Amino acid sequence: MKHLFSVNIGTTRALQLFQLMRLGSVILTSILLAKSGLSTAEIGTYEMLLYIGTSMTFFWVNGLLMGMSPVYASLGDTDRKAFVFNNFLVFCGIAFAVFLLLFFGEKMLTPLLTGQAEVPYFRLFSLYLLLHLPTLPVEYIYLLKEKPRHIVVWGMATFGLHIAALYLPVWFGYGLRGGFTALIWLSILKLLWTLRLVLVSGSMQWRSDLVRHYLGFSAPLTLSVLVGNFIILFDAWLVGWHFKDETVFAIFRYGSREFPLATALASALATSAIPLLADDFSSGLALLKSQARQMMHLVFPLTLALLFLSQPLFPWVFNPDFAASAPLFNIYLLITASRVLLPNAIVLAKGDPHLVLGVGFVELLVKIALGLFFIQHWGLVGVAWSAVLAFWVEKLGLMWLLRKKYGLHIEQWLDVRWYLVYVSLLCVAYMATIL
Repeated sequence: MKHLFSVNIGTTRALQLFQLMRLGSVILTSILLAKSGLSTAEIGTYEMLLYIGTSMTFFWVNGLLMGMSPVYASLGDTDRKAFVFNNFLVFCGIAFAVFLLLFFGEKMLTPLLTGQAEVPYFRLFSLYLLLHLPTLPVEYIYLLKEKPRHIVVWGMATFGLHIAALYLPVWFGYGLRGGFTALIWLSILKLLWTLRLVLVSGSMQWRSDLVRHYLGFSAPLTLSVLVGNFIILFDAWLVGWHFKDETVFAIFRYGSREFPLATALASALATSAIPLLADDFSSGLALLKSQARQMMHLVFPLTLALLFLSQPLFPWVFNPDFAASAPLFNIYLLITASRVLLPNAIVLAKGDPHLVLGVGFVELLVKIALGLFFIQHWGLVGVAWSAVLAFWVEKLGLMWLLRKKYGLHIEQWLDVRWYLVYVSLLCVAYMATIL
């Protein structure tokens, strides 16, 4: 800890650390719940609630968060303060609308999203979302204020407390109801902290012009996120509807995880690269290529190791019921090969979010078609392979557009030699695990 704060931490590194902590908390929570004595069906209930919450929030949350930085950068000092406050109001308003939809639409949404007649603790989870969602812009406010260390501290505190709040009640015998109740109290504390930060950093005045500008700018980003990430949510929906079994759903959810380090580093690098590319395209492109190479040197060797270790690790880290998740996890590890490619960051920096959206629609159509076909013939393994193939549609489509519209060759933003070496090793390693 002392060493961490004795050096300068840039915003890119801080966001990467934050994303790692977020994904690490998800994995650690999964491990602790698997070791807690809860049945696989009860863990499936928890995963279903997470899936429902993600389905209702991921697109607008990520779209609005992506829009915060460019909108804030385009404003003067006075408007920036007002924007911070109005951004908080927007999150509160949409969170309340989602809560009403979930709370009063339970009987319609539950069978629609999960194929189940009901999911326990649904309304308790809805209340948790109401209090939790308005706190999500905190790390971005710290980013806008150029306080990277605050981002790291916020991540350490909130994710650490989240794990404790969910797991300890379960461990003491209060079950998932106790865990969600503790999360609600934690969310109240986080909401109070968020309100304090907003009042200190912003100006308490309603600005409908800023809200309209913010929502208008974020709309195509929201649609891009919806299309791009709907693939993973579609997989969960497909498995829930096809098998109608909480145990199978839990096994799938535990296996259908990308390598979190690759996801976190790629997401943070893309987010931080967009303003750099927009400010100085040539320098930003060189920096993107350099940092992507560093990311590959870290991510690919660890992915290769996980391919060989997942089979013995899954039953040991979680419990023997999740041994069937390991083959699925190995397939999802192959997404690393496409995840480290970041043409979307370049396209967004060029101010063409509609291109990302268009390619995303094609990707989604391919995913739906492959998923429906593959699950009939190969079950859960088929669903996993449909995700791997669909992600390549997005990356190849954006790479083709960069070449056609901007004349950008892949060598300008990617170290192709190292990439091909690592992808070849990844393919060989995967084949070795199934032979």
